[in-house]
Amino acid sequence: MRFPGAKSAVFDKGVPTDWTHEPILDAFKFYGGATPAKDNPRFWVDGEVHWYTPTDITGASSPYLEESADKCTDEGLQNCSANLFPAYSIMMTSRATIGAIGINCAPACTNQGFITCIPNQRYPLIYLYHWLKLAKPHFEMLSGGATFAELTKGTFKRIRILTPPEKLVAAYEQQARPMFDQVESLTKMNRTLRATRDALLPRLISGKLRVDALDIQFPPSMQPPTEAAQRGEAKAS
Repeated sequence: MRFPGAKSAVFDKGVPTDWTHEPILDAFKFYGGATPAKDNPRFWVDGEVHWYTPTDITGASSPYLEESADKCTDEGLQNCSANLFPAYSIMMTSRATIGAIGINCAPACTNQGFITCIPNQRYPLIYLYHWLKLAKPHFEMLSGGATFAELTKGTFKRIRILTPPEKLVAAYEQQARPMFDQVESLTKMNRTLRATRDALLPRLISGKLRVDALDIQFPPSMQPPTEAAQRGEAKAS
């Protein structure tokens, strides 16, 4: 409880009196997922709808996910109970691996191993993202199942979320948003660099592309030394 104004706040049972416990069911929308029939090629061939599985989340190096490994078609989506949710929702794994989190950068759906939470003005993206991450041990404790752990939607909707005053949430979002924006920007930049590397490397190795033919722009810190600088280093030695 090191929020702005914490020293002067009045607490009751460890919680500021102007904070509330609200049922998740009343706080924000959330969805489960489903899988279009895998044996129907019309549901998968040339699909363009991002369809995430837990592996997409657990194997990611960034919370921001630009595309899923598998994509279903619109027909596949319409023929299963999965929901297409908007970009910048929060996908949380709810089976076997509990509480792994990713943020989709484009409209998407998931398989049945997720609970996807939709941010809103009262519970914006960054605040809700961190609340879900911090609540992971609680989610794991509530999970059950004979074959593998599962946090069901029925259990999830009965959880209550601790909610600070709206002004405090807005102030936190304003402070944290630029950092998350930078994470997203760097994630996209890394993807572009990897794609460029993967396209150029085979041509460089095969000799189809000469290094001296590339117009490589180095940042100032990586510029090769000038002849004058080299002469100065020689004199100094």
